Amino acid sequence: MVDADSYRAQLEELELGADRYDPSLLESLESLAGVMVGLDQFNEADEILDRVIQILRINEGLYTDRQFPFLVLSIRNDVRRGNWRGANETMDHLVRLYTLVPRQWDEELINELVQISDLHLEGVAGDLGIRKDYHFRAADRISWTAVRIGERVWPGNDLRLVDLYYHLLKQNHLKYVTLIQGGEVAADLRQIAPNTGWMRSRRGVVESYYRLGLEMLRRMRTVYELQDPIDLEATGMVDLYRADWQVLFDEGTPENSYEMAYEGLLAAGVEAQVLDNFFSVPQILPVKNFYPSVGQAQSALTAISEQLTTGQTSPPSLLFLEWAFTTPNIQTPIEEPILLQREINGMITAELSVRLDGTDKVSRWIRSRYISQVSVVEEFDWLNNSDRQALSVDELAERLHYLNFRPVLEKGIPQAFQGILEYRYFPQRGE
Repeated sequence: MVDADSYRAQLEELELGADRYDPSLLESLESLAGVMVGLDQFNEADEILDRVIQILRINEGLYTDRQFPFLVLSIRNDVRRGNWRGANETMDHLVRLYTLVPRQWDEELINELVQISDLHLEGVAGDLGIRKDYHFRAADRISWTAVRIGERVWPGNDLRLVDLYYHLLKQNHLKYVTLIQGGEVAADLRQIAPNTGWMRSRRGVVESYYRLGLEMLRRMRTVYELQDPIDLEATGMVDLYRADWQVLFDEGTPENSYEMAYEGLLAAGVEAQVLDNFFSVPQILPVKNFYPSVGQAQSALTAISEQLTTGQTSPPSLLFLEWAFTTPNIQTPIEEPILLQREINGMITAELSVRLDGTDKVSRWIRSRYISQVSVVEEFDWLNNSDRQALSVDELAERLHYLNFRPVLEKGIPQAFQGILEYRYFPQRGE
């Protein structure tokens, strides 16, 4: 365990020969701040971080970019102690700094913008206040800025652009799920501008999300088409993700798109046996990352299987990990969450036997509405009966109706599947 007292003693010794805002204190203060955040000593961490930022501003200027990581740490500290108002104010300040401080347009700036966008996405999941729509809009604005800068500073065939495009695509899926599940935030997303009351049609908003995703996929494909030689396997994988996008929005003919993607991967030189193995198990959509090769995608599937608690089962197991209890049925769209530290041991596992019927449409009554979805669970049986279960059968059925899968493919043709799903979710706060 880290000894915070030793850092305090070191700091007190340095303070004997320096004033309160001497830059020589920075290293010790930085170390102590990290320790306090790690130990959940929120108030002390807040005081230390405020002092670090003040030292930097006094000695390096009001807009010094060296304060940025400490502002992020301050946001994280506020979130962990439930102070989303303070976290939101600091996020606003951080964004203002990015508009005020002249910065070189480079990869470092782009990565920082993506990180700030992700902070706002975590705000969507974690902020229990009324600012979820604000977080969505801020994340969108910042992600688009990152995309436009990337397209200005990198050539059209730069593979780094692919991650920016896919990041924006996943954001739009998150908004789509929020919209179709209804509620106050769904109404906010339909507003033309915040607090105006001027509403767009629900169908029109869904269409805009779908079209934006297709545009991002088109740009991703173009990047691989500009490689020398053309990366045919990567373009085939983009076509596969395009079929996934059709499934998520119940648009087009995904069964034809899957067959086209399969044929494209075969033409790219991927062996049929490798493809058959890869497509033998469904995947929960959207896939967390874009993988430009079947080999990379297969490695990711293997890593997921290692997290399963059911062991080696036949038929194979699937794994769903909820992002946060405020966003049911969403896997984390963020590679490395900063604010929401997921406590895996605190999650509840519903072990289910599920049946999928390829890309068939499944319809259910959900909250007095008849909802149709493509490639979702047709039937399920609850296999474990833990006293910790916080969901009823009806609640779980509703959640599963919004959980889409890439189907099993046999020679590119969607097939039925029977298997085990580990559905891990958080208990509601206070349970």
